Amino acid sequence: MTSDNRVLIAGAGPVGLAAAAALLRRNVRVTVFEASASLSEESRASTFHPSTLDFLDELGFAGDLIAQGLKAPGLQYRSRRDGVLARFDFGLIHDITHHPYRLQAEQFKLTRIIHTKLSGDPNYQIEFGRRLRGVTQDANGVTVQVQSTDGAVEECRGSWLIGADGARSEVRSALAMQFEGFT
Repeated sequence: MTSDNRVLIAGAGPVGLAAAAALLRRNVRVTVFEASASLSEESRASTFHPSTLDFLDELGFAGDLIAQGLKAPGLQYRSRRDGVLARFDFGLIHDITHHPYRLQAEQFKLTRIIHTKLSGDPNYQIEFGRRLRGVTQDANGVTVQVQSTDGAVEECRGSWLIGADGARSEVRSALAMQFEGFT
């Protein structure tokens, strides 16, 4: 069993990698376990809102993402019968955000940007093809069971565990927590 004071993160999507980046800024060591063999290239979500862009800017990722996306300065709510029901101009919030627009960019672009920038950090470790299969917690941290693609299971220990492994979360299942929503 590997053991230390690092934070373990299940899931290398935008939430897991952004959490890793925020922790690394505070000199916290992280290990990210990703069940897939590589970062996802699926489109999934494609809209980043002003507050998210501000957060990504603090982490140093917004500029690269903005360069790969399309800015939408407003939004409209429409119905087929009545047409435009409401409009919102993001320019109205320019005094409370550095990004008064929504950005259209596939989330896989963000995960690539974050992973590339973090890869040189010695406190960042990512393990592809490693699925979380169980979690136990005690007063001193967490122990996770991680299964490799060859079926081998290993225990890893950390101070904390962040479950960022999606709607069918292995972390949530291991902790017998329900997902009260839909995707």
